[in-house]
Amino acid sequence: MSTGRVVLTDEEFGQLRTLLARLAGLVFDEARRDSVAFCIAERMRVTGAPNVASYLPLLSSAPERQALLDEVTIQETHFFRNPPQIRALRKHVFPELVRHAEANGRRLRIWSAGCSTGEEPYTIAMILRELLPSTEGWDVQVIATDVSERALKAARTGTYGARAVHMASPEDLARFFTAGPRGTHQVRPEVRELVEFRHHNLVTEPVPFGSGEKADLVLCRNVTIYFSRDTTRALMKRLHTCLRDGGYLFLGHSETLWQVSEDFRLVPLGSGSDAAFVYRRLDQPADGAPERRAILPDRRTADAGPPPPKAERRVVPRRTAEVTSQTVSPTVIRSALAEGRYDDAVRLAGLLIDAEPLAASGFYLRGLAQVSAGRDSDALVDLRKAVYLDPAAGLAHFLLAGTLSRAGDGAAAAREYAAAADTLGQHRDEPTAVELGGRSVQELAALCRRLAAPVEEHS
Repeated sequence: MSTGRVVLTDEEFGQLRTLLARLAGLVFDEARRDSVAFCIAERMRVTGAPNVASYLPLLSSAPERQALLDEVTIQETHFFRNPPQIRALRKHVFPELVRHAEANGRRLRIWSAGCSTGEEPYTIAMILRELLPSTEGWDVQVIATDVSERALKAARTGTYGARAVHMASPEDLARFFTAGPRGTHQVRPEVRELVEFRHHNLVTEPVPFGSGEKADLVLCRNVTIYFSRDTTRALMKRLHTCLRDGGYLFLGHSETLWQVSEDFRLVPLGSGSDAAFVYRRLDQPADGAPERRAILPDRRTADAGPPPPKAERRVVPRRTAEVTSQTVSPTVIRSALAEGRYDDAVRLAGLLIDAEPLAASGFYLRGLAQVSAGRDSDALVDLRKAVYLDPAAGLAHFLLAGTLSRAGDGAAAAREYAAAADTLGQHRDEPTAVELGGRSVQELAALCRRLAAPVEEHS
């Protein structure tokens, strides 16, 4: 029986990657070889297989294939994850969905796709309970699905440790949980009754709704980062089909539909640094507003040459104790960066964001200032918003890729490097930007292609 470290040969790793891609669309690049080996070592311990060669034939059994999926798909998560999205749900999405449901039969359908151990769907049910303390006369259902039977078994217990609830406020803890044994927290019955857990494979099975039934909200967060682009593209088509017009799609903050799907519109919810950027199915523009998609310009027009430069819009900030008559523009923010006044640059970029919440430049410059100050966690939020608002911003993709790499998310970093390679040079100001570090745009794009290669080889 194996209890030590397992080293997978190229052939063994290739067989396992092929199997996991076929079973659940999961893509494991070279950077995740060790994590796959760790999971195989655990299954060898459980099954008694003395080596990998002896274990692989066991995967002809459906129960063992499921056990391996359980092993490789367990993800750490927690309640009220991603505060900007939670604020958007509380302040914007659910009030709107409840108003819509009031006028359409009091029916709500929400799908937590890839729900893991249940923290996300229970969080959704808790926010719903804030608006609907009683659901009498309502038809409300939160459908929570996952490919892992082990995760679903844990979710159905509704019992969690301190780590899972560390982002819950004291008010939320008191309202939605009861104290369990040994410091655990139990989700209250009125929350649990709203959630139905189902085993479901996002890649091989149809959506978990009846014929003609539409969802109001789909959350598919931090799931597609392990899918190939083609798998993600096919999934987005199914999600678009199952959402009603006006329905919302929430992805993880390192995920984007850029070059994947044109069926959803990117919309900001909130303003300034509190804004969350989410997708909607909007078959008709709301209030005659122009459509806004998170995609690159048409290649035919891009190849014709760069557009003429736009006149810089100068924005006068609100008066504060620090800023009175100074005009805030990207140039002013870059001057602060060049002088090493990173906190000033963060503050000035915040003023630009307040004035132009749909402009990517403010978020990018604040992200650059945060990176320069060594605050990567803050930078991630701004840089993700920057690439959402302007998917053609090559330098924003490059800076985000480096920040993700330092955070240990190699797969997401490689995808951002690929995006940077594809988009660098599309903005006229990039050839002289100090962020290039002395490289030409072409040199930086070539570097990004090399850094993206591990993911692209397997996508």
